[in-house]
Amino acid sequence: MTKQNTAILSQWWQPQALALDECWQYSVGPITLYFKRCLQEWQFSFERQDQAETNFSTVSQSAVCLPELLTSQRFIFRHSPTSFRLTPKLLERPVVIKTRQPVSIPAGEQNVFYISSPVCIQVSLEQPQTILLEISIQRLSDTWFGASTEHGQLCYADKTHARQSLAEIPARPHRAVTAVTIENRSDKMLTIDKISIPLPYLAIYGRNDGSLWTDPITLQHEGDSSLTRFKISKELPAGLSSADLLTAPRELPDKNNLVRAFTGIFSQ
Repeated sequence: MTKQNTAILSQWWQPQALALDECWQYSVGPITLYFKRCLQEWQFSFERQDQAETNFSTVSQSAVCLPELLTSQRFIFRHSPTSFRLTPKLLERPVVIKTRQPVSIPAGEQNVFYISSPVCIQVSLEQPQTILLEISIQRLSDTWFGASTEHGQLCYADKTHARQSLAEIPARPHRAVTAVTIENRSDKMLTIDKISIPLPYLAIYGRNDGSLWTDPITLQHEGDSSLTRFKISKELPAGLSSADLLTAPRELPDKNNLVRAFTGIFSQ
C-alpha cells in the first residue's frame, strides 16, 4: 500500500457542537480551519498547507485558541448558535483535467476512468442554519476549454493519473471522485490527453468511509462528424455501496452547456 492510501478519513461534513469560549481545529487535507464560539459571536480563521499530496487525513480536535498570526473573521449574533457544519461543494466551474500520459482507446472499446477534483468547503452554523462563507481547499489555475477562442468556456485546470481501478484511488478527504465512462463508437483509435468535468452540473455524495463521489458521467464518441453524446447518471459506480447526498448540483444541466463542456476533448 502506498503512502497516499494510508490517510485517515472521517465524515468531516457532520455537525460539531462547541461550548461557550471553546476553540476547535478541523483539518481537511491541506486546509486547516479554526473556530471559537463566544456568547454573541463566532470567530473563524483558516490556513492552507503548501506541500505535496501525501498522507492527507481528516483531523478534528479541540484547540487551545485561534492562531494569532492568522486573520480572524467575526460573525455577530444576539445569541450564538451552538454548532457548526462543514459541507463539501463542487467547484463553480468545470475542471479541465490533463492526463499525465495520453490515453488511447481502440475502436469499439470503452473504459471507466476515476478522476478526482478538489472541493470547496461551505462553512455554516446550525439551528438555525446560517451560511457564513465558502472556501476553496486547493487553488487551481484558470484555463480556456473549447474548439476556439470564441467557442468554449472558462474553466479550472488540473492533472490526473486517470486511474481505472477503485483499489488505486488514494484516500484524500478534500477531493471528490468522478467515474467517467468513455465509449469509442467510431472505427478509429481514440486518443485523449484532456477531459472537462462539468462539476457545476453534478451532485456530491459522501460515504461512510469518508470518501466523496460525484454523479458518474458517460461520454460516447462516434467520429469526426458527430457531436459527443453524454449522460449524467444518478447511480453510484459499480463496486460502491450506498452514499448520502450532501450537495445538489449548482446548476441544472443544459444540453448546449454540456456540449460546450465536452467540445475539444477528442482527437484522432
